[in-house]
Amino acid sequence: MQDILWGLFGVSAILLAPVVIYVAVMLAMDKSKSAVVVKVIQGAALILLVSPLFEIIHGFSTGSEAFAGEGLGSAITTLYKNGAELRQGGGALSIFLGGALSALLGDVGALIVIILLIVLFVMLLTNITFVDLWKGIARLAGKLKESVESNDEEKAARQIAKEEEAKKAAAIAAKEEAKPKKWVDVAKYITDQPDMPEHPADNAASEVLGKPEKKKRKGRMTPADFIADEQSSEQALSYEAQEDKGAEEAVKAAQDKPDGVAEPYFAPASNADVSADDNLISGSETVNPIYVGKDGQTTLIEMDEASPSDFVPPPIELLNPPQQMVSDDDTRNETDRNSETLVETLRSFGVATRIVGIHRGPSVTRYELQPAAGVKVSKITSLVDDIALNLAANGVRIEAPIPGKAAVGIELANKLRETVCIREVIDSNEFRSAGGKLCFPVGKDVEGKIIIGDISKMPHILIAGTTGSGKSVFTNSIIMSVLYNASPDEVKLILIDPKQVEFPVYNGIPHLLIPVVTEAKKAAGALGWAVTEMLKRYKLFADNGVRDLKDYNKAAAKSDVLTPLPQILIIVDELADLMMAAPKEVEDSICRLAQLARAAGMHLVIATQSPRVDIVTGLIKANIPSRVALKVSNQVDSRVILDEGGADKLLGNGDLLYKPVGLGKPIRVQGSYVATEEIKRVVDYLKAQTSSQYDEEVATEIEKHIPVPKGEKQAEQSQESSSDNMTERAIEAVVEAGQASTSYLQRRLKLGYARAARIMDELEEMGIVGPADGAKPREVKMTKAQLLERRAYMGSSGKDGLEE
Repeated sequence: MQDILWGLFGVSAILLAPVVIYVAVMLAMDKSKSAVVVKVIQGAALILLVSPLFEIIHGFSTGSEAFAGEGLGSAITTLYKNGAELRQGGGALSIFLGGALSALLGDVGALIVIILLIVLFVMLLTNITFVDLWKGIARLAGKLKESVESNDEEKAARQIAKEEEAKKAAAIAAKEEAKPKKWVDVAKYITDQPDMPEHPADNAASEVLGKPEKKKRKGRMTPADFIADEQSSEQALSYEAQEDKGAEEAVKAAQDKPDGVAEPYFAPASNADVSADDNLISGSETVNPIYVGKDGQTTLIEMDEASPSDFVPPPIELLNPPQQMVSDDDTRNETDRNSETLVETLRSFGVATRIVGIHRGPSVTRYELQPAAGVKVSKITSLVDDIALNLAANGVRIEAPIPGKAAVGIELANKLRETVCIREVIDSNEFRSAGGKLCFPVGKDVEGKIIIGDISKMPHILIAGTTGSGKSVFTNSIIMSVLYNASPDEVKLILIDPKQVEFPVYNGIPHLLIPVVTEAKKAAGALGWAVTEMLKRYKLFADNGVRDLKDYNKAAAKSDVLTPLPQILIIVDELADLMMAAPKEVEDSICRLAQLARAAGMHLVIATQSPRVDIVTGLIKANIPSRVALKVSNQVDSRVILDEGGADKLLGNGDLLYKPVGLGKPIRVQGSYVATEEIKRVVDYLKAQTSSQYDEEVATEIEKHIPVPKGEKQAEQSQESSSDNMTERAIEAVVEAGQASTSYLQRRLKLGYARAARIMDELEEMGIVGPADGAKPREVKMTKAQLLERRAYMGSSGKDGLEE
């Protein structure tokens, strides 16, 4: 059998085995019958082309004429014997194609034509085009180039690192030399250098003794202070004794000097601390140099005081660094396998397409397909369930067409998903160059690009997603970006958390205007206060002739009378609870804020896990155009939040559709992830840097705006008639304490906040306490003597009433 095959096909008989294996593999992969038949025909044609190729080459090598013989039968016999016995040449079948081409074009021409036909059939058999071949070569060359460049970059990085270390060492040395000198041993300087120049400007540098620094844990702290330990107090005490001795020696040496040339003595002021890192001086006085003259008179030279920074953002090291969990080989194998299966699946349904692009994101990969001429896009979109079945994929989403591209995008979930850490986004150039104080990291899209949002331009956001979709993590990432990007004087937060588990961790940070609101009715009061604050700001803008908060703050920076106003960001974690507690008041407040609050610098971030029409009403949707949809349970909820389907096909765990105002179609993004440990570290840093100062006046106003049902109003009116006794007890408590606050009345009289606040308002109306002064306690205007007189008067009044 082997001799027969070699006699018929010659050397090309060795290709029979690969062709048979290829056909068997295709049958095992459940390929269609027509596809297998076509590949078998192409393989047979390739063998028949290779046979005359070997015969012509054999003729060139032996110097004999190819296909030589007295006749056709004699030539076939000769070719068969050469193949069967000598294992050379192209076999008997090579004469039909090779002999004809050789007779027409000659051996050289036949060789060229046969080679071109072989290349053509190889391309058909492997489905590889010249473009694909060129891309493969270019990809290989690119990898080689990248490897060479990476080596060069590593060398350059090491060189740059060495240079930076040298620069840092030089900068530290220069910084040490430029530090304010504490005192100068003038006597030693004169003894060591007797030939002194007559002009003070020509004096050489003196030997300076350094002072061990102290670091305070009070007030505002730098990142270094947050991590570093305090130095020993014993060194500071030894320094104080040393500096007093140095001052006496300096005065004595200057008096004994014949030419009266004075050397500077740097006298440290009391209660002042100098930071070793950045020379920030805290305390009531600064360090000023004192020049000592020959008569012992001292002259104080004023120095500019270095004021500490008002707010130091948390260091990026408090966040977890990103980690690559998926290798490049695994992703390449997955995308190659899915792309081939995708094209074959569509071909089996009669839809001819070809892959024109593959973009892998953290959670999904988008395969861009270009349909053949005459193929309708609707035919591809109707096969979404069949594609999911053949690929065994979860949540196939088709984007047809892709905006700006002549292609259809099919998004498939990655089997190996990657996490987008918030540090990776906050520490990116995109976030740094955004500029706005309310910019926040959305995440990474399907192409791996970082997406940054700006709430001040939206100007409000509506977020929806089921339990476990990543809704609370997304709102936490917004809060964290504000903490990193804005100081407490620039942005204030009002956090509303009816679930009482997400936002209480932020209690105590300086950015909070009031403590985290956890009661549904109090949250409705907070929204009512926000409406009142918005109207106050607009009246203030009108009085000063400005249009918005930005122009007002510019005018306040140039004025001594106006005070800059911060932006206010109100974040609601669950809208459904508020709508059940006070639907009318909540909806009215949200609609008014959404319509008017942008210019006043007030913005809303509203999240809900129930995007129903009775929760996200038509008025709320009409006034909040920017939407973020995470995974929802059905297509109806997706249409409520996005006005289109697609959110029900998401994967959960941060996979979202981002649709800001002005964008026609939503962008699929993998949201940034922030862990609870990261939040706690940042919150602890902010608490250590600055103590929180809640606005008591705002809290009181919020209590006044709490909606009260009609039945409760009547009950409260009946209770107010019997509250005189509690008012008297409150008067006695504040007079004895010497100060008054709502929280003090709550503790002393064991009252709720609402009743304590009303009693405090009564005391203010009676003139017993002064008005509210921010977070400070109120002033008590009644003395103890006046209290005794009031008791005596109230007692006599009671007796007269009894006698009558």
